[in-house]
Amino acid sequence: VTAAAAPNFVFLVCESTDGRTWREGYQNSVIPLPNIHGLGKSLGGAAFHRHYTNSPVCCPSRATMWSGRHAHNIPHSHSRGECAGMDVGGVWNNYEGLPRDYADRFDQILSREGGYDIHLSGKQDFSEGSHTLNVRLGSWTKQVQFPYDMNRTGGWREDYAEVCRSNGTVIPGNRSAHQGDWSVLEENLDWIKARSAANDGRPFFLYQGMNIVHPPYVTNRTYYDLIDPEKIEVPEWPEPLDMHPCDLHSSMIKGCVPSHSERKSVEDYYRKRNVRRIYYATIAEFDAMVGRYIEAIENAGLSDNTIFIVTSDHGDMQMEHRQTFKMTPYDASVSVPLVIYDPRRKRNPSVVVDDPTQLIDMFPTVLELAGISRSLWPSNVVEGRSLIPLLESGDAAGDQWTRTFVISQFHGMNVAMSWFLVVKKMPQTRRTFKLIQYGTGKEVSPQLFELVSDPDEKINLARNASYAAVLTELEADLCSVVYYPDVARQVASYDKESFRCWMKNVQGDWREVIHNSNLRWTPSFEDNLEGSFRALEEWLSTPDDSIVPCRSATKWPPEEGVDFGLISSIKTTRASALN
Repeated sequence: VTAAAAPNFVFLVCESTDGRTWREGYQNSVIPLPNIHGLGKSLGGAAFHRHYTNSPVCCPSRATMWSGRHAHNIPHSHSRGECAGMDVGGVWNNYEGLPRDYADRFDQILSREGGYDIHLSGKQDFSEGSHTLNVRLGSWTKQVQFPYDMNRTGGWREDYAEVCRSNGTVIPGNRSAHQGDWSVLEENLDWIKARSAANDGRPFFLYQGMNIVHPPYVTNRTYYDLIDPEKIEVPEWPEPLDMHPCDLHSSMIKGCVPSHSERKSVEDYYRKRNVRRIYYATIAEFDAMVGRYIEAIENAGLSDNTIFIVTSDHGDMQMEHRQTFKMTPYDASVSVPLVIYDPRRKRNPSVVVDDPTQLIDMFPTVLELAGISRSLWPSNVVEGRSLIPLLESGDAAGDQWTRTFVISQFHGMNVAMSWFLVVKKMPQTRRTFKLIQYGTGKEVSPQLFELVSDPDEKINLARNASYAAVLTELEADLCSVVYYPDVARQVASYDKESFRCWMKNVQGDWREVIHNSNLRWTPSFEDNLEGSFRALEEWLSTPDDSIVPCRSATKWPPEEGVDFGLISSIKTTRASALN
């Protein structure tokens, strides 16, 4: 493709958007999305209904997308912080990302090999060394058996726990709560206008990363009123002890397990519905932003040669399974929306893709759409697959699209241990299954869901003998990409190494810094200060790659005489572990 014929790109990535929310008819068509649906339907683009992030948190998700590589295949060294120079095997949490001198993102290849004018704006967040101490400590210590009492305090809380218990916020009038995104957008529209007037012959790649729809849940009255509350389906919350132990742990950390005194207000039907209403309002506002870009490209006379790619970095649990935020392996968290509109490939009717796809597929897709020869791609392995066959024919791509499964993984904060998942569309039955494995696969039971008949992922089939062959097949698929027992142990060792390095090099007494007033877990840490330090001692005294199960108790340590099948005791070396 010559520079004159190469297409332009408008690449928009919002935040925290559950991929199911863009589907036409979602929750009784509760969210008005005229612009996004217009790209995917009226204009003849393609909507991907089973698109997945490869790691559901901001920096690792973006690092995988821009590099085309899985999270466990992005080695790097810390360039900053207390442990500068430390080698890391993958993007294990929000502090880990691409090396700061990385030169093979797909936008860099477009510039280097395709002569593209690159304009990156807004939230980028793909490099290592960003985010807060909260992120690092919460990620490194996910295996620590900190004390808690759910009935008395709601348990051990780390993240913005008040988000899950709040009513959300509605600002009066039409002033946006997301002015930063709108300001960047307006600057970009001026850039498009100036770029068109200059007419220098080069194709362009314009990217904006938005902070909208990221919690806390806040919108204005204008967008709030677009959402009909009567259409909203409000999820029922399972009782804590009925939950998978790893779900229970995540819900507790996120502040979604109320104390006895909080239970009535937190579990109120109308409160949960209102939070969802605000969440959907922010998605509607993002659609308005997409509309401004479509209008600007049309006004600049560039519609015939400008490709739109609109997606998100990860999803949001939006009150399902007693959770908010992302980080968990349910579809609300790991599925992301994707619409691609290429004016050179208009389809009537438009294409809807139900085959599983993933964010690392963006790398080869963009480069192929731009006409960049594979001989000019980086020599290291690109693990994504080009989506062009699906753009052309959807699920009928046949021999041109033979991959049947995708994977995701997570190793950061708000979980009790690493998890790994595989989603596969079975060629014989066209049913779509998801297998979730935790840790090495031995600590707690897996989860197996059939996503077509059980889209809310409530029926765990893992122990159903009728699905034993399915579980075995998905397990083999998962291990063909990531041998998760080894990666889980690698992450466990990394967590301890990182925490010890931080203890040694942090400014000041680490025993004071670890529960200072700026950290979100400090109220929980100080609720039982002695017990919190004792839990750290016990963790540091275990083998570096050891992994303990998620806890299924409402109180920890459990009452005397109650055995939950976890660690019964850890003896010796506790004092020396902290020195």
